[in-house]
Formats: sequence, structure tokens, C-alpha cells
Amino acid sequence: MKYVVVVFLTIFIAFSLFAQDQEKEDVVQLQDVIVSDTLLYPGAYQSITGDSVKKSPQTDLLSVIKNNVPSLYIPSNRVMGYGVARSGSATLTIRGIGKSGWGPTTGIPVLYNGMDTTMGIMGHPVADVMTMKNIERIEVLIGPQPVLFGSSAMGGVINVITKKQKEDGFTTELQGSYGTWNTTEDYLYHMGKIGKLDYSVGYQFQKTDGHWKQTINNTTFTSEFMQQNGTVHIGYALSANWYASLDSYGMKQNINDPGPKDMPAVQVGLIEEFDITRGGVVAKLSHDYGAYTGSLQLEGNFGHHQSKQENTGADKFKSSDSAYAVRLKEIIKPWKGNTLTAGAEWRRYGGTAKDVLTSNYYIKDKYMHDSSVYALMDQALFENIMSINGGARFSYNSEYGSYTAWQAGAAVRPFEKTKVYTNVAKGFKFPDIRQVYVKGMFPATNPNPDLEPETYTSAEAGIEHEIMNFVSLHMAGYRIWSDNMFVYTTKWENADKFVYNGAEASLTITPITWLSLNAGYSYIDNTHDNGYLPYVPEHKANGSITVTVSDFSATVDGEYVKGMYADIGGLKEFDSYFVVNAKFSYTFLHKYTAFVSLYNITDKEYSTFAVSNPTQTLFWEYPMPGFHFLAGLKAAF
Repeated sequence: MKYVVVVFLTIFIAFSLFAQDQEKEDVVQLQDVIVSDTLLYPGAYQSITGDSVKKSPQTDLLSVIKNNVPSLYIPSNRVMGYGVARSGSATLTIRGIGKSGWGPTTGIPVLYNGMDTTMGIMGHPVADVMTMKNIERIEVLIGPQPVLFGSSAMGGVINVITKKQKEDGFTTELQGSYGTWNTTEDYLYHMGKIGKLDYSVGYQFQKTDGHWKQTINNTTFTSEFMQQNGTVHIGYALSANWYASLDSYGMKQNINDPGPKDMPAVQVGLIEEFDITRGGVVAKLSHDYGAYTGSLQLEGNFGHHQSKQENTGADKFKSSDSAYAVRLKEIIKPWKGNTLTAGAEWRRYGGTAKDVLTSNYYIKDKYMHDSSVYALMDQALFENIMSINGGARFSYNSEYGSYTAWQAGAAVRPFEKTKVYTNVAKGFKFPDIRQVYVKGMFPATNPNPDLEPETYTSAEAGIEHEIMNFVSLHMAGYRIWSDNMFVYTTKWENADKFVYNGAEASLTITPITWLSLNAGYSYIDNTHDNGYLPYVPEHKANGSITVTVSDFSATVDGEYVKGMYADIGGLKEFDSYFVVNAKFSYTFLHKYTAFVSLYNITDKEYSTFAVSNPTQTLFWEYPMPGFHFLAGLKAAF
């Protein structure tokens, strides 16, 4: 594999040297987007602007995405934060894909400026990392993306892109807020550009006493939460065609779990308090010569997780993990309408996890590595009326061996405002450190080095149509074949094959400049083998209305969910619910904005997350917050 990387690096340098005499006059600032042209993109794709993030009542980015992508769902159990481990509610799914067996999301990479934020041992992103406010754009690629993103990109890919100062000068924004249960969300970010140098720094603080508390055995447990999150970006235009950048993030979190409602006192030992530190850095060297662009990316992320029993205060769990990667990509346009994307990657990940109560190691200094090469070709035909694409990725995993994944698609524009597309892709995931090495940890006490990679093969057809320049409609239907999904008994195993179907639709209407309406609906046949896909709603509908008149802005959003289960066996079905939120803001003196966010306006009693006893025969729900608010003041200079 190292020879393949050398070849790609040689090609990367050769193209760069060849193009030196073709430099443009203006210094450019390269972007981190995945999909630069959606005209004939043969798949479902959602782009969420930073302005939409600011107008949303939500305090984290994944909740904003959930309200914009019909087939994406993520449960919760508190005012702020998602948490980790057994009480962590961040079981993110797209079209029913993302959650393998027990635990959080392992089938949807969450990227920060193109950097994978996956936890090195458990193989999942930590949802609470994504709370930054200096957002330029959020990309959501829906459905398997095996060629460009490899292992884990089974349900889709989320890429969070932070703001960069594009013109010489400086921008500063800060916010202070306060709300129910002593909740606050405060942030400060500053960015600037001086000639060829641009930079930005951001800091965010979140804290709440929490809405849920209960007393068990004369001890009171609360859902208190505190988090600090920081980001740093430095970029430099080396020339009109070359750009170097460094992006980093850090998170420090303390989260208390009071346990679910009606949990028996005998289970009190499961109630934990978590202390989590995570961070990451990505260095990127990019070039853009029009007909060929590319990048060399070095990245690493790390984490330290620890927990203690809340009833005794005794330390319970500690882990340290890391993941490092080198990614090389070149995009070439050799002839009219043709785009070839090729790349090579290497990744190393793993760490140490310990049961502090017994002084036994679940795993100690264990690491795995992957290496891949890939190519994806797009060809536009008949003056951009039609396009076809296809590609493959060859991957080698140090534990499993080699694996080849593929995807293909086509799109046609029979009319100027209409696009019809279809695609098929085989997403895959190599077994993680958790499944291969970790022993003695709930729920599967034994690892299984003989696991096969799990796969999700998706076939999709969809249509996009625009009416009179102010109505946009997207509809899609899909069929998904699952094979070798990771499940557990006393050890991790591969499940039998199963098949399910789904459909989704989204509608955007902007009849006048000051009014915008969005609506979405998702249906997923969440049954399989007389069971259910956990935390995958059969029906989900979401909508929002935004009114902007002069300096006043109001956004009202709602979500309806029906037919969702907490487990495969269907022992725990959640009640259906409809929840409405709103945010009102007013800008004065051109720099200051006062706002108030209202949550669960109808004071609906509902739950979206539950935990069980060790045998998974009994389930107890976490109650979601009733009506609450957050009000504050923002200043921009």
C-alpha cells in the first residue's frame, strides 16, 4: 500500500509543477465542500446554510440537521447534550442506517472541515462536538458513500464547514443567554483576513441544571450538563492556486445521568457521571488550477473519557483513544464534461480502556489500520442534459484483510427545472476495535475477530422539480439490502440478511422575499425478521416557517414522529409525538440582536430514548423537557 501512496503523491506533485505557468491573477481561498455542483448530482443531498443555523431554535448542529433532512433522526434525553455510553442518546440514523447492534452511531461519519471525528475505540462520532456557531455550511450526503469515504459511510456523510473571512478586515460576534433551569449558551468567535492570511477563533460555553432529577435510596440525581467547545482556523494563500490551512477543535464536557423514569432502585449502580475531553487537528495543502484540483490532508483526533458511579462517587471507567489519517485526493477534468476523482488514504486508530472498579483492562494499547485507493468518474452528456458516474474503492484492513466497494448513478434533466436520478451503492464497515478486541464490556462480553464487514446495498430513484423559481420539490424512494449487520449475544456476531424499503419527500416554498416554508416527510419500513430497526421512526414529518421583515425574524418549526422502537424485539414502542419550537429575534442599531427561543410550546409529555436492564427484557424511558425557553443578546462587529 505504501507504494500506491507514493505513486499518488508523485502524481500530485507532478500536476502541481506542470501547472505553475497557469496561475490565476487573483488569490483564491479554497473551500472544503464535498459537492460543488448539484446540477446533475445523482443522489439526495442537503445543504444547510449558516444563516439557517442561526435562525433555528436548536442549540446543537445535529438537531438543526434533523429538522432539515426528513430521513435523518436522532433521539435525545435532556435539555442540552447527548452523552455517551449506555445513557448516550446520540443514535443517529439516515434512512434507517447508522446504528449497529447496541450503542451510538457507527455508520455515518461526521466531519469537521473534512476531518473525521470518529472515536478511535468505539468507532462512533461524539455528537456533542458539533455545537459550534461559526458555521458557513453543513453538507449532508444521504445514502451510502463508499467510494469517496470508505468504511462507515453506510447511511451517509455529514460535513460541517466553519466560516472563513473572505475579504480583508475583521468580524467579531458574541452572544450571552439565559433560560429555564439556569440554562445558558454563550459564545464568542472572531475572524479576520490580512492579505494572504486568514484566521478565526471560536469559543462556546453551554450549561444547564437540567430538567430531570429523581431521588433513589435517599440520593438525588440530576441531568446537569456543562460543556466548553473551541475552534481555531489559520489559512494562508501560498499563491493564486495554492492554499494551506490548519483547523482544530477541542471539547471539554461534564454530563450527569439521573437515570430513566421508574427505574428500580436495584439498577442505581448504572447511573453515571461522565467527564469527556476530545480534540482534533487537520492540516491541509490544497491547489486549484481549474481543470485539476487536489489536496494533501493530515489529520488526527484524540479523546479521554472517564466516568464514575453517581451513588458512590467511585471511578468506574477510563479510556484514551486516538485516530490518525493521511488523505491524498486529486480531481481532474481531462475533457469536456468529464471529472475523475482519485485518491489514497491511510488511517490508524485505537487506544486503551479500563474498568477502574476491578482494575481490569477491557483493552490496552490496541490499534488497527486501514489503507485505501479509490476512483470515481462523472461524465456529463448532451450539454449537461444527462450524467453518469461510477467508481470503486479497494481497502485493506489490518484485521480483516481486503475489501472492494462500489457505487454508480445516473441523472437526466428532461426539462430545465427537472432532474430525475437513480443510483446504487454498496456501503460497508470494517469491524471496530470494540468488536475485535474489547472483552468484558456491555453488551457483548466477548469480542469476535472472525466478523465479516457489515454492508448496506442501496438502490434509489428520485426526482427534483422547481416551479416558477420559488417552489422546490424533491421525492425519492429506495430499497436497502442489509448483510452481516453487527449484533450481539455473549459475543459480537453477524446478522442474517434482511431487506426494507423507504420513501421521502421535501418541499421548499419562498413565494416572497420575507417568507420561507419548508416541509419534509419520511417513511421507513422499519420491520425486519419480525423485529424492528431501533430508533428508526416509521413516520417522521418536519416543517418550518421563517418570516423576515426588516430587522425582525421569526422561525417556527415542528416535528412529528410515529412508530419508533427502542429495541430490535419491539418490547418498547414510544408514543407518537408532535413538538413545536420557535425563535424570535430583533436586530437594532445594526449590531445588536435580541432573541428568545421557545421549546415544546404545547408542553407535550413525550420520550425519545430508553434504557433497559442487562437482559433487555424491561425498558425505562427518559422524559423529555416540557415547555422551556432561552433568551439572550447577540452583538456583531
